[in-house]
Amino acid sequence: MNKLDWIVLIIFTLISMIVGMLYTRSASTKGQEGFFTANRNLSWWSLGISNSATYQSGLGAFVMLIFLFGFSGNWLWWAQWIIWMPLVAIIWSKMWQRMRIVTTAELISIRYGGKTSVFARRAYALIMCLFSIITMAYITGFFAKTIAPLVPMSMVSILLLFGTVTLIYTLTGGLMGSVMVSVVQMIIMIVGSLVFLAIIIPQQGGWSSIISHVESIRHGALSLNPVSDITPPLTLLMFVILGLFFAGSPTAGEGMTAQRFMAAKNEKHALGGQLFSTFISLCLRIIPLVGLGIICITMFWSGDLVSKYGQAPHGFKMLGDPAYAWGELIKASHLPPGFIGLLVATEVAAYMSTLSALINWGSSFIVNDFYKEIKHDISKKQEVKISRITTLILFIVAALIAILFVDDMVSWFIFINSIVVIFWLPLAYFRFFWPRFNVWGEMAATILGLPLTVLFWFILDFQHKPIWQGTGMLFIIALSVITLVTIITPRESDETLKNFYMRCRPPAGWKKLRMKYPSLPGHDQTLRSQIFDCLLGIFACFGLSMATNAVFIGNWLIIILGSCSAIGFGAWLIKRSFTGKHEVS
Repeated sequence: MNKLDWIVLIIFTLISMIVGMLYTRSASTKGQEGFFTANRNLSWWSLGISNSATYQSGLGAFVMLIFLFGFSGNWLWWAQWIIWMPLVAIIWSKMWQRMRIVTTAELISIRYGGKTSVFARRAYALIMCLFSIITMAYITGFFAKTIAPLVPMSMVSILLLFGTVTLIYTLTGGLMGSVMVSVVQMIIMIVGSLVFLAIIIPQQGGWSSIISHVESIRHGALSLNPVSDITPPLTLLMFVILGLFFAGSPTAGEGMTAQRFMAAKNEKHALGGQLFSTFISLCLRIIPLVGLGIICITMFWSGDLVSKYGQAPHGFKMLGDPAYAWGELIKASHLPPGFIGLLVATEVAAYMSTLSALINWGSSFIVNDFYKEIKHDISKKQEVKISRITTLILFIVAALIAILFVDDMVSWFIFINSIVVIFWLPLAYFRFFWPRFNVWGEMAATILGLPLTVLFWFILDFQHKPIWQGTGMLFIIALSVITLVTIITPRESDETLKNFYMRCRPPAGWKKLRMKYPSLPGHDQTLRSQIFDCLLGIFACFGLSMATNAVFIGNWLIIILGSCSAIGFGAWLIKRSFTGKHEVS
């Protein structure tokens, strides 16, 4: 990077910081609720764009997946996302918004009774803090490797520069500042990547030449079939099953996503925001990144490819780490003055948007579920002060983990997105749809989840075995242990269950309680109607995903069928959700 590139990068980084700091006043006026829930004033568009930005974490990850696995790389995450995203929008977004709480840990105090629920809430909050720290470390490690070919900075230097800027606007602007910066950053990410793709395609001889080159050196890399060597039937099946439960994942329907649902203006904004996020996440944000990944296939090779395809063809550059693909592609391109700075700014934007969300989310547990529960009489000003101190501490701990432990980015990508959350997934259904579920089952999932996933993935080395083996075994163990613990321990009281039902009105599983207490309100939509809406959303998402891959190879049959499916089922779902009438139960 030259001096002009650095100027461009600094300007865009400062813009992010300034936008976040504009919301200092709104984050400071209503204590921790204003700081962590944006005064419950998020609109659907800001919720949707910011959620998509927090899912991004780095442009280089998607480029790396396509470079290594071709179109199959997308199905490593699409297979789950086309299931959980519509389910979370239609079912869980409304329940989280209704409860009017600050953190997902606060749910435990509503769902369960007795002194045990106090311990369970704090244990859950502590584990979620630890999860946020690990995830921050992962995205920092990936970010450092992605920009390494362009910005020769150590992990420490990267954290000091970009991490500090993120910390400043997150400390001052709270959730609202984080959200609005994410909106700006998502625009920077998409526009910058699209312009880069448009510039580099002619330099590689045009798109037809690129596709022909890929097909000549990597047979099957551009296959539209979701089933492949990296995603065999059992792996896809396991991902689909996990997708059905991902509403219980801190990186999906819970966590940062749920935090924004709880900050939405109302249920319609929560639902609309997640549907908007679905389109951006599955298609819009990754279109330029898939194109860049395909171009990387024609230029680079890595050790991961040698075992499958042999040594690199003549003229290909060997990459020491596939995470370098995005940065090396920029280095190999002929770009206008200052444009490298803009492209690095897009990666910085992806990193900072996720880091900011994780910092704010993780610190919310410490303040809301530890400090405030112990010290009840603190002022709104003190709440905000403690929130900012906690935010700073979490960032420092995450930085140390990133420097000392994070390596092997492909393995970490799968671990963070699919493995570490497995033990918590059954909670999505058990909490809301099984009244018999109790605090002991909650604690079994919370306490055992993180250490068991680390044991399986890193110590027992399931990271080097077929993905379905580790995920399948962990999921079966989770279901069995949580169910058994629940059955052999006492149920919650009717009074506790009534209070919980009144707060969120789950659409199924509470018939006996409602019959016992006829005064309990009914549902605004029958379970059958919600399941039908979920199917509409899944069909729309599947069509959108298929069409997104097909665009790059000009398969017009799949493009037309996928687009018609996405538009038709999507429009039907939107009409039913916002203007249609549902049967009330």
